[in-house]
Amino acid sequence: MSDKEPVLLTVLIETAELRWHVAGIDLVGKPLPLLVSEAGNLSPYLGLPFDDQVSFLRHRLSGVLQRGCDRLWGRRKKPCHIVFLADGPFTGAVAELTPRVAEHLVEWMTRPPVVFFTTPHLFGTREPPALDHLAGEMDASLRVALDVGLSALGNVWDRADAWELVPTKTSS
Repeated sequence: MSDKEPVLLTVLIETAELRWHVAGIDLVGKPLPLLVSEAGNLSPYLGLPFDDQVSFLRHRLSGVLQRGCDRLWGRRKKPCHIVFLADGPFTGAVAELTPRVAEHLVEWMTRPPVVFFTTPHLFGTREPPALDHLAGEMDASLRVALDVGLSALGNVWDRADAWELVPTKTSS
């Protein structure tokens, strides 16, 4: 039997900055900021053919999930649901890219379940954002915790000391 606390593993994607944040949100909505990438971390998909863009983003975001799980595990927490939130469609791509990536992530990862939303007002707000559902499902009780947690994350969103910076690897 696991003695780890269940949390929502939440990946927040800033499409204009091409970066991501990872946080845990417990089942009453208390957030746990974990990681943030450097701006441009997602930029390698730009200019690729559509299928390669989907593949890159699917693999990069899966790596983000692994890092988030590692940080949660060390704090005696485990994801019970995975939530992706983007502040809009992926930059510099056809409109179909964001829903296709969302569908791939939901279909590809079955446990814990995955849900993908977009919202134009995610970052820097202290109110629960209106979320546009793209793929996956989420119970109403978890949605309440998510809304509370997202509001609380607004209080630490721009505090660099709240997040562990993950530098982008450069090829040699």
